[in-house]
Amino acid sequence: MGTVVVGIVGTLLGVLVTGTLQQLQAARARKWTRSDSLTDVKRRVYTEYLRAVSASYAQALSGKRGRPDDAALLVATAEIEILADARVAEPARRLADTVLEVHARIARDDGVTASEVEDVDQRRRALIGLFKTDLGIPTQAVPTD
Repeated sequence: MGTVVVGIVGTLLGVLVTGTLQQLQAARARKWTRSDSLTDVKRRVYTEYLRAVSASYAQALSGKRGRPDDAALLVATAEIEILADARVAEPARRLADTVLEVHARIARDDGVTASEVEDVDQRRRALIGLFKTDLGIPTQAVPTD
């Protein structure tokens, strides 16, 4: 009789341990999937943000500023603020505000200096580095001319 009890308890214990391990593995897989999905969404939003900055600059140089381009930048910035932590979101918001202000001045031909444009571009490049770090993409030193 004792052998039967030991066999039953051993079987039940094996089922319990196996079930627990399967639950842990499933939870880990869900976490990885969620993390991958978040990374994919961030990559899309970061790309859209940078595209909107470039489009805004092109519009400013042509002297034809458009609300849709400003709106695209503001939408991408809002998405970054939701998806990313403060170390990425805050510089993105500050740069977007500066971009809108400087590009409006460029479009009006309101005396924007080359150093102001270069400063905005340097901040954009630094933000690209933050985006890459947030996405886990190794950053490389870019050779200067």
